[in-house]
Amino acid sequence: MKKVIFLFFVLIYFWGNAQYYVKDRFSGYSTVKSEYFKTAKDLTAYLPKGYSVRGDKDYTNYIQKGLNENTAIIMPDFPVLINENGLTLKSNQKILFQKSSKLIMKPNNKSRYAILSLSNIQNVDIYYPNLAGDKHNHLSTAGQWGMGIYILSCKNINITGSSIESNWGDGICVGGRNGINSSDITIKNTILRDNRRNGLTIGGVTNLLFENAYISNTSGHNPQAGIDIEPDSNDYEIKNVRLNNIQTENNGNYGIIISPGNMVGKQKKAISVAINNFRDNGSKIGFGLAVTRDKLNTGFAQLGGNISINNFSSQNNATAQFKSFKGAPHQVNINMDFGKLKTSSKTTNEYGQKLKNNNETIVLK
Repeated sequence: MKKVIFLFFVLIYFWGNAQYYVKDRFSGYSTVKSEYFKTAKDLTAYLPKGYSVRGDKDYTNYIQKGLNENTAIIMPDFPVLINENGLTLKSNQKILFQKSSKLIMKPNNKSRYAILSLSNIQNVDIYYPNLAGDKHNHLSTAGQWGMGIYILSCKNINITGSSIESNWGDGICVGGRNGINSSDITIKNTILRDNRRNGLTIGGVTNLLFENAYISNTSGHNPQAGIDIEPDSNDYEIKNVRLNNIQTENNGNYGIIISPGNMVGKQKKAISVAINNFRDNGSKIGFGLAVTRDKLNTGFAQLGGNISINNFSSQNNATAQFKSFKGAPHQVNINMDFGKLKTSSKTTNEYGQKLKNNNETIVLK
C-alpha cells in the first residue's frame, strides 16, 4: 500500500512539473467550439462507410477532400491515420480538433513530410491539434525533416493547444521559402514531446509569439533542442520573436539554442529575440548561444540586433546551464541576467565584450 501511495505522488509530481506553463491545453474549448464552429463541417462525414475509429486505416484522401471543400472544419473525434503525403491547408480556414481527435503519421521511408502543411497561405486558425509522427517506426534512416506542423512563408497563423509528439524531424517548424519569411505567427499552450530533431524550429519569421509551452525529450538528430532559432540563410529574418513561459526538459542537447550565423551575408541583418520566463531541467545544455558559431570574419557586415533573456533558470544539466560558442565578431546586444544561474551577481556586462568579440566559449555550470 505504501508503494502504491508513493507511486501516486511521484506521478502527481511529474504531471505537475510537465504542466507548469501548460495547465490545460483545452482551455476555452467549449467557447471556441460554440462561437467559431457552429456551422463547421465535421469531416467524419467524408469517411467511407464502416470507417475505423482506431487510427489503423489510411484516410488521407478523404480528409484532404474535406479540407479542400470547406473553410470551417471539425476533425473526427477519434484517431485517423495519415500517409506521407500529409494534409495541406489553405488560406482562411479554421480547424477544430475535438478532445479525442488525433492524426497519426503512417510509417514511411520519406526524408521529408508534414502531417499538417501550411505553405504560402494566410489567415488560418488551428485549435487543439493532436499529432503523432513515426519516429519510432520510420522505414529508413534518411533525412531530418518529418514535421508535425510545417509553416512556410505564411502570414497570420494562430495555433492553440497543440500536443505534438514523435516526429521524424520537428514538432513545429516556422520558416520561409524563396526568400519569403513567415509573419504574424502566434502559437500558445503547446506540448511538444519526443520529437527527433527539434521541438520547435524558427528559421525565418517576423512577429512570432510562442507562449506557454512544455518541450521535452527531443532526441535522435542534432541539434536535439527544445527550441532552435536558426535561419537558413541571409535571405531570412529573425525579427520580433517572443518566447514567453517556456519549460524544457530532458532534451538531447539544448533547452533553447540561438544560432543565427547564417544570417550574415550580403544584406546587413539584425536579429531581435526576447525570452521571458524560461526554465530548463535536465537537458544537456540549458541555454546555448551560438550567434556566429564557427563562422569566419568574411568581410560582410556584422550581425546586429538584440537578444534578451529574462528570468532564466536551469538545473541538472550534464554539460552547462549556459554555453556560448566562439565564432566571428558581431554587434548583437545580449542582455541576460546570470544571477538566476547561481553565479552570484554576475550579469551580461561582465561577459559583454567577450560575447561580441566571440573569440572564446563561455560555460556556466
